Amino acid sequence: MRPMTLALSAALLVGSAMSASAYFAWRVNMLPGNGNFEVIDGPRGGNQRIWCEAAKFAAGPLRARGNTRMYLLHPNGRAKSQANSFGTGFTINPTQEMLDISSRPGDGGNYSVSIKKVGYNLSVSHARGFCGSNVLY
Repeated sequence: MRPMTLALSAALLVGSAMSASAYFAWRVNMLPGNGNFEVIDGPRGGNQRIWCEAAKFAAGPLRARGNTRMYLLHPNGRAKSQANSFGTGFTINPTQEMLDISSRPGDGGNYSVSIKKVGYNLSVSHARGFCGSNVLY
């Protein structure tokens, strides 16, 4: 193989790997309303990873404290903030209706974290606990 062909092949390989990794990156987009945002699904996803990404965004750009509650605003499904994607909506500024939903008794005995039940909530610090590599991968 000639040096020029080899260099071009290597550049294409690196470029395609970079574009694939950028495509699958986790994103968080703002939604209308104060403290509302959407986690766009990325690689190695799952409920805990979605809550982790929500907590990192709440603690970072939104400057929420660890004891701030994050509420599920809309269940995982078609993204509202980005075309051709799946996402989960959250808020750190719940409406009274959201608070009323979240205070209803649950089904108890469930150790999973929901991305389907509107009003389900966790503290920022609890959800950040899911960010450890032993839980996500």
